[in-house]
Amino acid sequence: MIIKYSDILTLKTIRNILKIKRIKYVSNLNKRNLLTLLNNVECVVIIQRFLRSKWMTEDTCPISCEKFKYPFICFKINNKFLYYDFESLIKYFNKSRNFKDPLTRQYISDSNLESINKLIRYYYGKNTNKVLISDSMIKNNELNIITYCLHDISVDINSKTEITLNDAYYSLLPRILYYVHILNKNHNKRDTFMILNAFKETINRDTKNMDIILDYINLTMMLNC
Repeated sequence: MIIKYSDILTLKTIRNILKIKRIKYVSNLNKRNLLTLLNNVECVVIIQRFLRSKWMTEDTCPISCEKFKYPFICFKINNKFLYYDFESLIKYFNKSRNFKDPLTRQYISDSNLESINKLIRYYYGKNTNKVLISDSMIKNNELNIITYCLHDISVDINSKTEITLNDAYYSLLPRILYYVHILNKNHNKRDTFMILNAFKETINRDTKNMDIILDYINLTMMLNC
């Protein structure tokens, strides 16, 4: 039996409940419509929970609703093993681009996605476009690229005995500025600070006029990190 929210609740209380449940776009609804919406959402949640618990104990793929066939994929979440048909799960992820477990709605870790990608490459070939790439994987890859690029700049700097004004303002600083801009735009302060600090530590401070480069890096870290 489902216990429904009743009109005993005040309008303010109903709106607070909707806010807690993260139900949006309700500002133009009256009290009766808000109650109807809230009760409908509660019904859907209960039904979904029942179906998910049922599917988690059967030998049927929750996505295709068909019996499991080899190969299949298993996730261990909250000490429970959840099984999915391999092909159905890949289609689901490629279509939704939302890398959450279909039943528990918990995010799939990048390490699990990498393991799935190994199977994808094995069954579909190395040049397949079905490979799963999360936003965090893209960011980590970008951080690695920026780290290598800054390393190349430090090698360029350390190969010189003197930094001329032309070197500083027409070659080195524009490149550093570009990578700092990407770091500040796409990444958090912690990662930005770590990469810039590591870059600063690799620079040979004995190079003449090196203060031009170091002062810019220090100012950037102070303002943005």
